[in-house]
Amino acid sequence: MRLVAVSKVLDEADVIEAFARHTAAYVSHHIILDNGSCDGTVDILKQLRNEGLQLTLLHNDSRQFYEEKFNTILYHLALTVAAADWVIFLDADEFIDDREATSVGSGLKPILDRQDTAVSCVRVLLTNYQATVWDNQSEPIIPVRLGWRQGRSEVEKVIVRGNLANRGVTVLSGSHGVLIDGGQTCPYQKETVVTLAHYSERSPFQAAVKFIRGWSKVLAAGESEIRKGTAFHYRERFETLRDRPRDLLRSSWLHQFHCPTDGLTHDPIGYLGGALRFTPLLDEQMRAVRCLMRTLETLSTQYGRLLEECPGARDMVNRWSEDISLL
Repeated sequence: MRLVAVSKVLDEADVIEAFARHTAAYVSHHIILDNGSCDGTVDILKQLRNEGLQLTLLHNDSRQFYEEKFNTILYHLALTVAAADWVIFLDADEFIDDREATSVGSGLKPILDRQDTAVSCVRVLLTNYQATVWDNQSEPIIPVRLGWRQGRSEVEKVIVRGNLANRGVTVLSGSHGVLIDGGQTCPYQKETVVTLAHYSERSPFQAAVKFIRGWSKVLAAGESEIRKGTAFHYRERFETLRDRPRDLLRSSWLHQFHCPTDGLTHDPIGYLGGALRFTPLLDEQMRAVRCLMRTLETLSTQYGRLLEECPGARDMVNRWSEDISLL
């Protein structure tokens, strides 16, 4: 049985090597679409491919929210490029954790193998891990450094059988669901003994880049995407930083990444990726500045191209520029 992983990544140099190595312990092949990283993520992935990891690397520089289309494209590529029997959708901060299954002599792949043929989608839940005051900051492997978790969330991610190519499959934003046959929910099985360990916020600077860039991509996708509620969890902190930066930058928020462990459980996953070879020492503050500058440059460049290539767009912007009102 061929389990193939697909991922979209953007500026994940601190975690990408551990993620790719750990995922390789489960999958036959990994297709990774880089969305314009500037922090060394692509260089690390190329070195891993040269080392022998089964990676297909793709590039796209879109700065708008385009999740459903990309997810669905990656699904079809997993079938055509890697002959997938199942496709697992993973972000770079999500690590497969099947310890509960292996404790009873099973595991992720046996679970998929024994699914009824009527089940074309398996859903697993995220478990959110949190930075704490006890973390060893000199430990470069993120799932080893961050061992304290919250309770299992209700957020689901999908693993999709590779037999839906001719059924109008759409993999939804965030890989939280699958539609087939003109918008019908794909028949699924929820598996509780497999989870994805989620390391979404690893430093305040990395987290700030994530919500600034995340909400700017939604805005760049237009009002229709905003009305969908896409990536809405980025909006509050984006607007707080825009309107009341003191509330974040001169508050306890900067220190919450070294919080006490009250209410958390120490439960590090069984990391299977081995030692890191290609991940450099990173200055998180400077990495954040570089990533945000790259985002600003790309958005501005694409905006300029739109004006050059679409006369109607320039006419519209000219009308905006002439709109002078009395305050």
